[in-house]
Amino acid sequence: MTLSRVCLASLLALVVACGGSDPVVAPDAGQPRPDSGTQVPDGGGDVPDAGEELPDGGEETPDAGEETPDAGEETPDAGEETPDAGSETPDAGEETPDAGSETPDAGSEEPDAGGPPPTVSVIDNWGFEEWPGALPSMWFGSKSNLPSSDVRKETTHPFEGANAVRLVNAATAHRRFTTLEKSMPAGRYSCTYQARGTGEVRNAYFASDYSSYTGYTSVDSAEWRQLSYTFNLANDVFDTFELIFSVRNTSGEHLLIDDVRCLRAAEACDTVSCESWERCVNATATCEPRAGRCNDALDCNEWEACDATHTCVVAEDRCTRHVDCAGTPETPVCDTASHLCVAGDPCAGVTCSNPATSCNPTTGACELSAGACFTTYDCVGDLPACDPATKRCVSAEHASNIIRNGGFESWNTYNIPYHGQHLIPDYWYGLDNGVADPGTEIRPTRLARYTASVHGGSSALQFIVPIQIAERFTTEKFNVPSGNYSCSYRVRGHGSIRHRIYSSAGWNPQTDFLLVDSDEWQPVFFRFAGNVRDWRLFFYPSRSEADRDHLQVDDVVCTRD
Repeated sequence: MTLSRVCLASLLALVVACGGSDPVVAPDAGQPRPDSGTQVPDGGGDVPDAGEELPDGGEETPDAGEETPDAGEETPDAGEETPDAGSETPDAGEETPDAGSETPDAGSEEPDAGGPPPTVSVIDNWGFEEWPGALPSMWFGSKSNLPSSDVRKETTHPFEGANAVRLVNAATAHRRFTTLEKSMPAGRYSCTYQARGTGEVRNAYFASDYSSYTGYTSVDSAEWRQLSYTFNLANDVFDTFELIFSVRNTSGEHLLIDDVRCLRAAEACDTVSCESWERCVNATATCEPRAGRCNDALDCNEWEACDATHTCVVAEDRCTRHVDCAGTPETPVCDTASHLCVAGDPCAGVTCSNPATSCNPTTGACELSAGACFTTYDCVGDLPACDPATKRCVSAEHASNIIRNGGFESWNTYNIPYHGQHLIPDYWYGLDNGVADPGTEIRPTRLARYTASVHGGSSALQFIVPIQIAERFTTEKFNVPSGNYSCSYRVRGHGSIRHRIYSSAGWNPQTDFLLVDSDEWQPVFFRFAGNVRDWRLFFYPSRSEADRDHLQVDDVVCTRD
């Protein structure tokens, strides 16, 4: 019995020494697997604790279990790697944004490398894909003279996309089909387009005028054929450029156009910015002053200076014409060779062929003499009419004025239908005889003889019309011989007024209302063509104010040019 206890104790000691507290459980080498297995749910977070559990279990067996525990430790290490890998994953996740930030960089590299998507064509709707109505979008500009019904949408067998355009002109005379007006920078352009069908086509463009046309190209094919066109714009074009297709002699399917691609050749100056007074020279890719502009006086002629606006101007002590020497009476003549002011007579050797002109001693040029005129438009002083016989300005009462009593000097009392007796100016207050023969509609009480301030003579006409709706006041009608006539009248006071002409030729265009608010006489000029019957001049006064004695009109004149 004692022996049995000793053996049992020895056996237990041996078992303990071997690291197995539970004789039923497999050896130490196998223990990590249950622990590992139970620790799997704790995932990567508690793996280190599971690893620490294993060494504790492994300390029970210092020798026999060391190899296996090492192997076991490898598993936790591997387990630790997994969490590290797990922790690396977030790092990798952090790297991914970095990689993500790299991707935009890579993306930015692509635009930098390639720039914006390459321009396919500077012509809008170049493939005729946009067709919102009867005509393709961005086509059929102001220079198109092909009937719109002969511009047709083609959806069968286009060169590219879904549509092409069919142009119909069976006549031998050409018709134009153009783009809408647009702006285009200066430069050299190369175009290609596809054509098929039967007909002749050529190209040109419109900027400020038509360019020369290319020769006609005959097209007679059911298959698409590429044609080309090049042109050069010497200057920028603003809102007027139109690409032109000129077609004629179409038949059968007529002429189909598609894929109009025009590109501008890159130039050295495309990346150079210049001031408004400069231009870029492609040969050197540098900015140089435009004609007449300057950086300094070295860019100007030797007799010029460069002013603050970078413009070449005549230097203070130099000249280009006699008037530049007006400030130096001792030297009033400009020597055009040296551009210096010298002594002399600016009018020496000057002969004026027109009797209305004389040499101006300041400018040395033939100009209207004081009081002379070519037409009434030149008579802006006290004498408002131009006598075509003498070419001198004369009064409104002169016989050259076809407006009878244009100075409102003569007044008499007349019986006005529905209004009774009233003082009105002679040859005025033409009566209204119906729609086809309009006349005065203003009440005679709104008219008065005015003498407080006149432009010419002793009286003027005063309109007292403190109403917003203008009413007609007209001359009596009369016939006007053929010829061109220049006219004027003077107006002052406070209110608004406009004029109009009616005759056997019908109404002249209606003028805008002139707003008047001044004590000074203001001239109003207009012209008309004669050779008419029943001519009359209408005034439309309104909105007069008493602060300046309402409206006054004087010296109404019309003279033959």
